[in-house]
Amino acid sequence: MYCDFWNLTHAPFHQKLDLDFFFESEIHEEALARLLYVADEQKKCALFTGPSGTGKTLTLKVLQHLFKRSPHHCEHLDLLGLGEEEILWQLCAQFRLGPAYDTRPAQLWRMLTDYLTGLQLTQNRVILLLDHVDQSHSGCHNTIERLLHTGNQRYTSLSIITTFENLNSETANAVSRFSDLAIELTPFDLKTTENYILHRLNRSGRTKPLFTVDAFEEIYKETKGVPKKVNQLSDLALLAGYEQNLQEIGSEVISRAGTEIKTAPLSINRISEVVQGV
Repeated sequence: MYCDFWNLTHAPFHQKLDLDFFFESEIHEEALARLLYVADEQKKCALFTGPSGTGKTLTLKVLQHLFKRSPHHCEHLDLLGLGEEEILWQLCAQFRLGPAYDTRPAQLWRMLTDYLTGLQLTQNRVILLLDHVDQSHSGCHNTIERLLHTGNQRYTSLSIITTFENLNSETANAVSRFSDLAIELTPFDLKTTENYILHRLNRSGRTKPLFTVDAFEEIYKETKGVPKKVNQLSDLALLAGYEQNLQEIGSEVISRAGTEIKTAPLSINRISEVVQGV
């Protein structure tokens, strides 16, 4: 809607998991280095933590892409809302073991056991990225522990990286007992927030200044440096600037957009109010 007005090739603050828009801040660079260490040093399990919206899933996707250039086989599985049987079935499908829709859990475990045993005999390795572990059904930590036990009896053939938002959850506490290390993503500081916004604008073809200095400060104040919130607020601000025919985005536009996000769902009518500054 606003891309032509702001001379953008496409919307810079979309929430899609696009590797081209990955911003390798110092925080994300260190996290990636630690995640690669898990694989290279044959660690069994790691906790990858951080508040919602800090970029854990996108970082895992980048990690999976990096593993394409390595001897490691890497699979990503989102555990959001899954129970133990669903996790087992999805794992067998990810490993291309050909489970039928009605394959029973005992048979699924046998498939996985045979697969992991085969990896140990051939000294091959798998890196398993389990996302949103704390949003799966209870008891999934038992599945993770059993997988690690099965895959590492003779030779370290399996490393599992798990993501959590809340380290105080029962599942996180259980997984931490058999994890080798914890890796944390934190929100950006003010300068990194500014660089993040400029990075996404640049990737979208914008070379001239668009946000004022006080706008960057207001964005950081409203979002506390959480990338997902930065995207949401910046996107709405660009829409408001387009509707008001502005030449740049100042702090007052950011403040109004931030108030709208906090107070109400973005219905069509409410967006109209924001972009017109009422």
